[in-house]
Amino acid sequence: MNQGRGLEPLFAAMADVDAELWVVGEGDLSAPLRALAASFPHGDKIKFLGYKRPAALKEITEQAMLGVNLVEHLGLSYYYSLSNKFFDYIHAGIPQVTMHFPEYTRLNAIYHVAELIPDLKPETISTAINAILKNKQHYTTLAENTEIARRELNWQKEEEKLIAIYRQIG
Repeated sequence: MNQGRGLEPLFAAMADVDAELWVVGEGDLSAPLRALAASFPHGDKIKFLGYKRPAALKEITEQAMLGVNLVEHLGLSYYYSLSNKFFDYIHAGIPQVTMHFPEYTRLNAIYHVAELIPDLKPETISTAINAILKNKQHYTTLAENTEIARRELNWQKEEEKLIAIYRQIG
């Protein structure tokens, strides 16, 4: 729960989403974000689960209906980033809402596993979440596409590429 993760507008967006939001982890904004969530009439839909070990996080992610991966454009490193969460959601078999940033856009054009959003306005976020949750066919398509994506986007495939590079230089 750190700056630049889009949590403030996500919390506001939950007013128009008929689902719970599970927030896993802690950070330098933990206390203010908990206070912000409590200030909303819909704050009871926002659940803080705290720190979790990787195995527990994997189990929690697999129970979710969808993942939300929001990053503010705080500089080029954020804009061109590709977070682990993007792949965690794919490997959990769940659709996601993520930013319309270059790397997410490139991968989504190939695998179509996400709703991409252009900004962090609460209405943009809630519209994207609801586009997945309220349209069963769309949800199913995105979820099925995660199966295809995870066969390609995994460490075993990347390991082969890395070993090939080492062989070329060594």
